[in-house]
Amino acid sequence: MKAVIDIGTNSVLLLIGEAMPDGSVRSEVDTARVTRLGHGLAESGEIAPSAAERTLVALKEYTDACDRLRVDGIAVVGTAALRTASNAADFIMIVKKTLGLSIEVISEEREAELTYIASAHDFGEPIVVVDIGGGSTELVTMHDSSLKIASMPIGCVNLTEAHIRSDPPSEREIDALRGAVRHELGTGAMPQTFARPHEARLVASAGTATTLMSIHLSLDPYSPAAVHGRALKITELRGIMDMLRSKNLSELRSIRGLMPERADVILAGSFILHEAMSHLGYSEVTISDRGVKWGLFYERFGTSPPP
Repeated sequence: MKAVIDIGTNSVLLLIGEAMPDGSVRSEVDTARVTRLGHGLAESGEIAPSAAERTLVALKEYTDACDRLRVDGIAVVGTAALRTASNAADFIMIVKKTLGLSIEVISEEREAELTYIASAHDFGEPIVVVDIGGGSTELVTMHDSSLKIASMPIGCVNLTEAHIRSDPPSEREIDALRGAVRHELGTGAMPQTFARPHEARLVASAGTATTLMSIHLSLDPYSPAAVHGRALKITELRGIMDMLRSKNLSELRSIRGLMPERADVILAGSFILHEAMSHLGYSEVTISDRGVKWGLFYERFGTSPPP
């Protein structure tokens, strides 16, 4: 039994499973905890003690699960928050000292590559993948026989912290948020590489995308099988956004399909996805419940797509 842990800006994810001969993974545990490691990072430049403690608690829970299931190989990666925080090395050292986990902080390009591996494994090619995280968003596709990646410093957490002050958000705040997303897409998402016209399928990975589909399907509890591979039309996404922007935080936390821990950042994430679809010319997106952790599992522990 092997395990992968993905420490993100908003959530910490765990996959425990076994590689099968046909290239699939028999999943024993596939879970996430919203710990908001990047809370306040955009303003302070540091991981806050409370955020570090929440993340350590989740990691302890995960190492306990690995021990119970006799996992004999663990790969741990960290993304945007650990790339940018000035005290990231201190956090990494504490994790190593207290839990014995060695965290590999991966680049934006490596993060995008792993997400692409997971999506290509499940959906084939050609595809364009949009990976919306807490602190960054990546676009990735195969173009002219090489992997092309665009990484933009917009995520559901840092956009929310930068632009949203009111509850519910004011029109002025929403306009500023939308403008920030459009600016980054305009400078980072090259149409000749990522946009239509071509036959590639757009795939959206990570918590924003899966949460939006969960809301669309009114899932309670969340079901990876119900979400993975489902298509969301841009018109359906707009309907969800209209509903989200009209509600205060208390009302958002009661929406069926929306984890309360994601309620304050889901609107910003939905704007990233909507503006990416609009900018690139896609009328629908396929939702992937399998991102970095799955790509790393496929790569590190010997699975490959079936022929």
